[in-house]
Amino acid sequence: MALAPPPWQVSLARLEGALPFLPETLAECLALASLRRLWHAHVQAYPFENIGLEHDAGADSIELTRSWHTQERTAMLSWLTRVGPPVLARGASRALAAKGARRGGDGAWTTADRALARLDTLLPSRDPVATLRTWITALREEDSAFLEGGSELVTFGGRAFSRFAPRGSAWAASLAVAVRPQLLGLGQAPFVLAGLTPRILFRSELDMPLDSLIEQSLTHALDQAARDLTRLHQALRTADRALAGLYASSQAPASWRLIVALGPLTRAELGRALGVTARTASQAATVLQESGLCRLRSGDHALVPIDGSLVPNC
Repeated sequence: MALAPPPWQVSLARLEGALPFLPETLAECLALASLRRLWHAHVQAYPFENIGLEHDAGADSIELTRSWHTQERTAMLSWLTRVGPPVLARGASRALAAKGARRGGDGAWTTADRALARLDTLLPSRDPVATLRTWITALREEDSAFLEGGSELVTFGGRAFSRFAPRGSAWAASLAVAVRPQLLGLGQAPFVLAGLTPRILFRSELDMPLDSLIEQSLTHALDQAARDLTRLHQALRTADRALAGLYASSQAPASWRLIVALGPLTRAELGRALGVTARTASQAATVLQESGLCRLRSGDHALVPIDGSLVPNC
């Protein structure tokens, strides 16, 4: 009797089956949502100068459009516009426009370029697990910059604490593999997989066999992509009902797609992302509020979905 395929292969087959039927608007949303998830994974892995006992960038920094790590965000988005697949590069350019940022800050990302160049020598591939194993093993054994240290003892406030040693460059490997969807035969799919190579794969001592860890990360990354597909499909159907009868020139539907995919945005950010006047963006925001799709959050005055089920679970 034939053995059942691993869970990640089942998830991949489901995503591949959905690709031919994606409308353009949903494909656009998936690309933007990929940026959101990439940033979430990046914040968890990037050293941020190893500040704090746990090197924790903070929960509030996870949201791409609201994070205070502006230089790092600009650097990541700029790098993606340069090396990412076209659909992701376009999304990254739009995210930069929304934040009023110019491309730059990626010149020092030689580590990510190095990881990407090494991965490209192994592509195309028919066996994602074997390819990832070969690539990760080479990075671990031949480039010490990627290794994650164990723990170290530090003194703070007169007390001794054990904390993680300074982070390695697992973040660079994570981004490199994300911009090569052909690893999984996804080709020009309108999304990439975030968190495909988490920091745990680069620890000096692994808790499980490397292949098992790789299969776990594949399953998780594909599951998150499938969740985005379901969530965004629901969001577009919700908007179709709530915004029926609008003039064709209304920017409210496009504004809604940006908010549910890319993240909370202010009126000014909506205007820059859409390339419309401040008045037009404000009118679109008002329509979203009056239709019951969005609310204006106090504090940062960003528009967020009222329905919590339309917010990604990262």
